[in-house]
Amino acid sequence: MLHADTFRLWNEYKGKKLLLVALSLALLTHGVIIYFTLPKTYDAFVHIFFADHYARFWFEPWEYRWYTGFLTTSYPPLVHQAIALISKIFPLKIAFCIYAIIIIELLIIGVYRFSKLFFDKQIAGIAAILTVVLSSVIETLHVYGQMPTLTGLAFLLNALPFLYQYIVKRKLVYLLMSLSFLAVTVSSHHVTAIFGMAFFIAPTVFMALADDLAVQGKPYKLFGWLLAIIKTAFQKKKELILFGILMLILAIGLIFPYWYWSKTDPITQVSIPHGSRDNFLTHQASGLVFFVIPLMLIVALLPAISYYITVSRRFLGWAVSFFLCLLLGSGGTTPIPKMLLGENAFNILTLDRFGFWASIIAIPFIAKFLFAFLYGSVKQYWVSRFSTKTHFLLSASSGFSYLLFILFIFHLGSFRPLQPKEIEIDPMLNFLNRDEHMRWRYLTLGFGDQMAWLSANSLAATVDGNYHSARRLPELTSRPVERIENAKFSGVEGIASLNDFLSNAEKYSLKYVFSNDRYYDPLLYYSGWNRTIRLENGIMVWEKGNISTIQPIQPKVLHPLLKKAWGIFPLSSLVLAFLLTLWYLKRIKEKDYTATVPESSDQLPVTITYLSSLLPLVFSTSFLINQVYELLLVKEQDTPKNAIVNYYNHLDFQRFEKAFHFFEPSPTYPLDQYLLEKSVTDGGLLPSYAKLDSIHTRELFRSKDAARIQVYTRWRTSLGFREKKDTMQLIRQERKWYLLPPYYTPEIPEEQVRSYTYTLFKRQGKRVISSFPTVKDDRVKKPFAVFRQVNLIRNGNANFITGELLNADDVPVNLALRVQVLFKDNSSRTYYPGTHFQYNLAPKASTFFQVDIDNSRLLDSLQIRSVSVYCDTDISERGYIHGGTPGYSVTALKNNRVQIHTSLYNELPTEINIPGVLVAEKDRQGTIWQTKLLLHEKSARSGLHLSFTHELEKIQQKALRIQQIPITIFINGQLRKILPLQTDNSANNSQGIALISHCFISQEIYLQ
Repeated sequence: MLHADTFRLWNEYKGKKLLLVALSLALLTHGVIIYFTLPKTYDAFVHIFFADHYARFWFEPWEYRWYTGFLTTSYPPLVHQAIALISKIFPLKIAFCIYAIIIIELLIIGVYRFSKLFFDKQIAGIAAILTVVLSSVIETLHVYGQMPTLTGLAFLLNALPFLYQYIVKRKLVYLLMSLSFLAVTVSSHHVTAIFGMAFFIAPTVFMALADDLAVQGKPYKLFGWLLAIIKTAFQKKKELILFGILMLILAIGLIFPYWYWSKTDPITQVSIPHGSRDNFLTHQASGLVFFVIPLMLIVALLPAISYYITVSRRFLGWAVSFFLCLLLGSGGTTPIPKMLLGENAFNILTLDRFGFWASIIAIPFIAKFLFAFLYGSVKQYWVSRFSTKTHFLLSASSGFSYLLFILFIFHLGSFRPLQPKEIEIDPMLNFLNRDEHMRWRYLTLGFGDQMAWLSANSLAATVDGNYHSARRLPELTSRPVERIENAKFSGVEGIASLNDFLSNAEKYSLKYVFSNDRYYDPLLYYSGWNRTIRLENGIMVWEKGNISTIQPIQPKVLHPLLKKAWGIFPLSSLVLAFLLTLWYLKRIKEKDYTATVPESSDQLPVTITYLSSLLPLVFSTSFLINQVYELLLVKEQDTPKNAIVNYYNHLDFQRFEKAFHFFEPSPTYPLDQYLLEKSVTDGGLLPSYAKLDSIHTRELFRSKDAARIQVYTRWRTSLGFREKKDTMQLIRQERKWYLLPPYYTPEIPEEQVRSYTYTLFKRQGKRVISSFPTVKDDRVKKPFAVFRQVNLIRNGNANFITGELLNADDVPVNLALRVQVLFKDNSSRTYYPGTHFQYNLAPKASTFFQVDIDNSRLLDSLQIRSVSVYCDTDISERGYIHGGTPGYSVTALKNNRVQIHTSLYNELPTEINIPGVLVAEKDRQGTIWQTKLLLHEKSARSGLHLSFTHELEKIQQKALRIQQIPITIFINGQLRKILPLQTDNSANNSQGIALISHCFISQEIYLQ
C-alpha cells in the first residue's frame, strides 16, 4: 500500500513537472514567434479589426467601415473584447500576441486536465508537452490565426473534467464550474460550442456513465453493457436534464443578439469555395494544407490511437467522435461528409476544424503511446528484440524528423507564401486623413488579409471586407467570391464582381483604390479610373472623378438593452470563470478528484508496435524529402514538354533569371541580352498584366537531340481571357532539353530624340487656403460637354444605350455617365458604362459609348416608360491621352462580319503598353448601333508603328433601334438637347466602322 501511494505521489509530481515544462516551452516558442508569423496568417487581422471596433465603440454593434455597414453581433464578441481591453495598454498587434500566448497556455492546461480523464498524470504531462509541438495547433495559431477557435476549445477542455465529476459525484460545485467554463466557450466561438456538444460533451457524459457503471463491478456483454448505460443515464436524469437546461439557457442568453441577428437577417449568398471541401486526392495543394500538415502525426500513429481508443469500452464515445471528426475533416475526398452534414452545412462550414478536433481528441492516446515508446512496453520490446542502440536511433531520428517538420510549418509562409509581402500602412493612413479623403469609400487590391489591418487603423470606410457572413451587398452575395481584394484568385466571377464595383462606383461612393498588384491596372484604366499618386510604400492610388461623398446610412436598429447585454454578458462570463477558478482552487479542489479514472495497460500488439514506431519516421522523412525534391531536385528539363511548361511557369511568376537558364548556354546570348530583348518584345497585355491559366503542347517534330513544339497558352487578365500560340525549337545537351533563343529583328525608330507631343494640364486646387468645406470662392466652373447622339438598341435578348459625347470645352474633361430607366410601375434602375467608353477627353475630343442594360424579358415585363441619360463633368488632369494616331481599313467577310486592320503609330515619347481602339458600328445616317473595345496583346514602342487585326460582327441587319420610348439627356443636372445627327463619311467609306484610339500607358506621365 505504501509503495502504491509513493508511486502515485511520484507520478503526480512528474505530471505537474511536465506541465510546467510544457507551459515554459510554449512561452519560449509560440510566445517568441507569434509576433513574426502574425502578418502572414489568414484571420488574425480580421479579429484585430473586430477588436479595434470594440476599443472604439464598445456598446455600439454597428460597424460602418465594411460593406457599407454591418452588425458585429454577427460574431461572438468575447475574444475581440478581451483583445480590445489589452489594446488600451499595448498596441493592437502586441495585444493580440499577448492574448494568443495566454490562450495557448490555457489550452495546454486544458489538454493536461482533459488527458487525466483517460490516463494518469504522467501521461497527461506528456500530452501537455505534445500540445506545444502538435502540428494542428501550430497551424491553427501561426498559419490561420484563429483565436476564437483556440479560445473556445481551451475553455471547453477545461470544462470537461468538471462535467465528468458532476456526472459521477453529483456535486453542484462541479456543475457550476463546468458551466462557467462553457459560458466562455459560447461567448468566444459559437461553432465550437455547437459541435462541442456532439464531439466533446456527449463522449464525456458517456464515459462518466460508463465509469459509474464500472464501479458496480458487474460483467456485461456489449449489448447488455449499452443497455445498462442507458439505465444509468435514466438514474441520473435529473443531473443530465439540469445540465442540459442550464447549458441551453447560457447558450441562448449570453449571445442572444447573435441568434437574433441570424434569425432576422439570415445568410443568403452563393457558397464560397474553400479548400477544406476539396477532394484532397485531386487537389493536392488543399490536401497538404488542410489534412497532411495538421494530421500527419495522427495518421502516422493511427494504428496505436485506434487500438487504445477502442480497447476500453469507456472510450467508445470518444472513438466514435474521433473517427467521425477525422472523416469529416477529409473534406470532399469522399461523399460521406456532405451526406452527414447536408449540402447547406457542407457548403458553409470550413471542414478543417473537424480534423483539428480529431487531433485534440487523439492527444491523450498519442501521449500514451509516446510513454510506451520512450519508457514502457514498446521500448522494452525494441530493446529485447534488437538493442538499446536501435531504440535510441529510432527515437532520435523520429524526433529529429518531426522537429524539422514543425519548423517547416512555422516557416510555411516563407516556403509557400500565403499572403503578399508586409505593407507599410502609414502612407495610406496619411492619404486618407488629408483633404477629407475619408468622405469617400476606398478599395484595396492585392493586399491579402492586410486590408483588415488597414481598416483597423483608420476610420475610413471600404466597400470590401473580410467577414463574408456579414456582407449583404448583391455584387458580393450573388457570386462565389470571398473578397474583392483578391478578385483575380476567384476567376471570372471575381473579376465580374470587381468590375461591378469599379463601374458602379457612384452607387457606393467609391472614389479611391489602393493597388498593390498591377494585374488590375488595365481594368481600372478602362473602367474610368486614373492614377493619382504613388505613395512612399509603392502603393498606387487610383481615383475616379465625379463621385459624390458618402450619404448617411441608417444603422440597423438594435434594442438598447441588447446592446448593453452584448457589451457586458460575454466579458462577465470570463471574469466569473476566473473568480470561480480561484475560489475552487483555494476552497474546493480535491486531491484525488481523478480517483475514479481506471488504470490501463500500455501493451500493444506486435503489428501495431511496428507500425506505430516506424510510420512517424517514414511519414515525416517522406514529407521532408518530397519538399526538398520539389524545391531543389525536380528535373525541369528532362523532356521537351517539361522544359516548356517549367519555362512558362518561371515566366508567369517573373523569375526571369531562372527562365533564362532554359535557353541553350551560349557566350553570344548572355542574361543581359535576354532581358534586353524581353523588355523590347515582351511588353503589353500579355504577359505583363496576365497570369497563366493553362498550357498545352503539341509535338510537331522530335528526334534524339532536337524537337519542335507548338505551345497553346491561355492567359487570364482583368479584361478577360486571352489565348496565344507559339512554336518553340529545342535541343538536347547533357541529358537536358534547352530552348533555342528566338530570332529577333530589331526595329529602330527613325528619330533618336523625341519631343513631347502633348500638353499637360494642372488644376491649381483651392483658391482659399482653408480646411473648412468648399466655399464659393473655391468652386471651379464645370466643363461643357454635349451629346451628339443617344440611341436605345435591342439585339436579341441584349439591350443597350449607344451614343457619342463631345468635350466642347478648352480643358480636359472627366465624364461620369449613367443611364436611368423609368418603368411604368414608377420603379427605376440605374446603369453605368463599362469599358466601352472614354471617361477622360482632351479638349474638343469626342468618344463613343455603350451602356448595357437588362435583358429583353425583364424589360418587357417591367415596360419602359422613359430613359434619362445623365452626364456630369469635371476638369481632368489625367487620363485624357489615349495613345497614338490610328489608321485603319475594313474588309467585309461572310455572315455580316468585318475584319478591321488597324495601324497605330506611337508618336509619344513613352511606350504604349496596351494598344487599343474604341470601335463604333454606324449606319449610313451616322447612327451608332454598337461600341466595342478591341485590344492588342503587344506593346508599341515610342516612334514605331504597330499593326493588328480584329474581327467584328455587325448587328444592323438583326438589331432594332427603339425610337418610341422618349430619351432625355442632362448635363451637370441641367436638361439639354441632342445635337443634330451628322453623316460620318469616313465610316461610310469603311463598311460603317469608325474608331478612335484608346490605349493604356503605364508610365505615369500625368504625375510628373
